[in-house]
Amino acid sequence: MKRTGLRAKLIRVFAIQVAIISVLTLAGIFITNTIIEDVLLREALNTEADYFWSRVSQDTDASLPDTSNMQSYMAVDGDLSAIPEYLRDLPPAGFGRTVSEDYQLVHVSERDGRRLYLVWAKERITDIAFFYGIIPLAVVLLLIYGLSFLAYRLSERAISPIVRLAQYLEEFDFDRDRPLDLDLSTLREVADAEVASMIEAVDGFTRRLNAFVERERVFTRDAGHELRTPLAVLKGSLDLLEEDQERPKHEQNALRRMRRTVDDMQSLLETLLLLARESEVSTASEDVLVNDLVANQVDLLQNMADRGENQMTFHEQAELKLHAPPRVVEIVIGNLMRNALNYTQRGKVDVTVNSRGVRVEDTGVGMSPDELANAFEAFYRVDESRGLTKGHGLGLSIVRRLVRQFGWAISAHSRPGEGTTVEVRFNNDEGDGALQGMGR
Repeated sequence: MKRTGLRAKLIRVFAIQVAIISVLTLAGIFITNTIIEDVLLREALNTEADYFWSRVSQDTDASLPDTSNMQSYMAVDGDLSAIPEYLRDLPPAGFGRTVSEDYQLVHVSERDGRRLYLVWAKERITDIAFFYGIIPLAVVLLLIYGLSFLAYRLSERAISPIVRLAQYLEEFDFDRDRPLDLDLSTLREVADAEVASMIEAVDGFTRRLNAFVERERVFTRDAGHELRTPLAVLKGSLDLLEEDQERPKHEQNALRRMRRTVDDMQSLLETLLLLARESEVSTASEDVLVNDLVANQVDLLQNMADRGENQMTFHEQAELKLHAPPRVVEIVIGNLMRNALNYTQRGKVDVTVNSRGVRVEDTGVGMSPDELANAFEAFYRVDESRGLTKGHGLGLSIVRRLVRQFGWAISAHSRPGEGTTVEVRFNNDEGDGALQGMGR
């Protein structure tokens, strides 16, 4: 899963902040509107009614309240003829709402046979709520938005070099970008003292890392070349010793084990030398026919299959072409086939080429889910199989490295005592080369 960049995190923080402020502001507008309508206006009507009745107690002919925001009506001794029809069904006391489109909030009070109706105009309620509630809060909201955006811009400007440096490092592809050269010149132009120190530290670390990788590569190449000579001597000596067919059986068995070990060492050596030449691994000039490469590996490993009394069969379900270095494909397929033969005795190994990749199936010792989960780790070997072969535990690890480097995918299924199936998908639609399908 791809990690979120520092810039994206900064944007997300401010977006969440703005969203929270918006929700709180909208809630404030709603609460303000409710307070204006249900508290302030009700209190105003109630106060106006009390003031009117106090004036009536002093002057029975006191005029009814009449303002631009409020209208009033009076019913005497139950006579509602002077009362608009839409007010007549309201309770004789308390607050109510009319169904009229012109008026909304009504306060009704009654004393000494006289009933007072105070009606607050609907549009006035809306105006008050708008001018004294919504507009001030909207202004505050816009002000907060503006300040938040200003804070974001200032924060982004303050950490912009760090953001760009982090983004550059996050997007650097170690599998594709070789050598490990970081071009940080544009960042130095806008960096302050602290960021410049960080850039210098990253540059220094990169130089040391490059030197370390180069030393490892040179060592692998030189050591591989040095080991070729003793291996050639061993193979020549084995050729001479194996010419004597009259040797005792235990000596012949020992020579076969030595031959198998030398062949494994030679295959491992060639793989290490190829991996030391990164440019050769990473480039391909033309398409290769995977069927031919697999057929060649089957021929090369037939003697190994015969020594283990295994039946090896090649199945072609489709013609598969691939744009990749042929030697890389040979190493991947050869290691899978060699691994299957190493862990199978008197069984079957089926190699199948289909439209998506290559599948290698064996009837060998198999692996438990825990063993299968570690099978592609370097130097790991299944305990129950140590008596069958003397490998180094690097074959599958090398396969996984090459598969990941070229964006292919590999899956493995196994059961103890039943065998193992490993499939490499060159036409990969499902992943980024990660190991899939561990167990079944």
